[in-house]
Amino acid sequence: MESTVRNQRSINSRGNIYGLLGYLVLFFSLSLQSNAAEVDLKPGDTVGPQNWERVKGLVGENLLNRIKQGYTFQIKPPTTYQPPREYVEATKKYAGGVRLGADGELLNHFGGLPFPEVDPRDPQAGQKVAWNYYWRWRGDDYKAGGGTEIGQVIRYAIEKDGSERRADFVSYFLFPRTRVTLGLKPVIPGYEHIDSIQLRIDHYPRDTSGTATLEIRYADPNRPDDLYLYIPTLRRIRRASTTQRCLTLAPSEFNLDDINFFSGKITDFNYRLLGEKKALTNYTQENVPYNRRQGDYLPVDEKWEVQNVYVLEITPKDPSYCTPKKILWIDKVAWETTWGMTWDRKGEYWKEMALFRMPAKLPDGQVVWQEGTGYIVNVQNGRSSVLTTTRLYNQDLSPSLFTLATMLRIMRGGTI
Repeated sequence: MESTVRNQRSINSRGNIYGLLGYLVLFFSLSLQSNAAEVDLKPGDTVGPQNWERVKGLVGENLLNRIKQGYTFQIKPPTTYQPPREYVEATKKYAGGVRLGADGELLNHFGGLPFPEVDPRDPQAGQKVAWNYYWRWRGDDYKAGGGTEIGQVIRYAIEKDGSERRADFVSYFLFPRTRVTLGLKPVIPGYEHIDSIQLRIDHYPRDTSGTATLEIRYADPNRPDDLYLYIPTLRRIRRASTTQRCLTLAPSEFNLDDINFFSGKITDFNYRLLGEKKALTNYTQENVPYNRRQGDYLPVDEKWEVQNVYVLEITPKDPSYCTPKKILWIDKVAWETTWGMTWDRKGEYWKEMALFRMPAKLPDGQVVWQEGTGYIVNVQNGRSSVLTTTRLYNQDLSPSLFTLATMLRIMRGGTI
């Protein structure tokens, strides 16, 4: 109390008073929001249209409306995961030297979590949370779709009228310069300038089978991604533009920056940490994919749990960018996003994303988290997409897999 009085006495201008009041209003509103989120939800409780107020602020706006309309689910105990020990050790080894540059770029990062301690009062807290999300643990490599029964990502595009289209594919990811487990560490020689490489191969339906994309994300914040596309019927590789990152990736509702909730280059955006809160999610998905009704994206028999999250606001530096604001709810332990919301240029609510997760066992026996089934819904046109993207981590993928030569070897049916 004495400290507060002294601070108030030091304010000499009306503008500073208003600024302080604004800060206090924001502080107490965030505190109240967090406290309101700590509702008396207990394992076994049922949430539905009769008590939707109990989860207000814990879920996205669109899901809250669905609950009001009849969607019902149960609450279960929260799940706790920890990153692999090698990632924790790398954090301890390297985090002390990590810094932010003048333009928000990351300096001296070689592996692990860049900023294990985030002070909400730090003016750069939002930027640090963004970098923690970008460099969250995802293994030294992984195969997306590797954990499903068919070994592929299973995606359904759902129209407003309930009609569905299925498309299966597989994606291979390699992180060549922040390695903590496999082979040479922390970097594969010759790949010091590359953050990540992705190779995606379409398997189904037949008319797109064998189509492949190769995307390279460079460490240089001023260098755009490279994106190559191989179409089997043409038997040619084409270079595609990655500057138009808002183009919808038909037939889904995703664009390039919607992948994994947010895949933009960190230095292309501004960040503000709005606070901390509780959110509903599911870290032990029971069915893969989860069960749902035909034409609907919501699970019918999965339970939800309460987790602690950061609330991160993302705004573009480019005024022509497609969305002026995106909000991510980022798990405070795994640094994975549980919810994502975007607004269009008119300031209207546009897309809502949610993703369940589930346990995964590493080759050495450690148990970590992995992606399960998630959805994105365009609340303006009624379209949605559902993806099941379970992973196989640390497969010791060779950099030679991620080449144009590999793309040329892909055959009809999506095999290499």
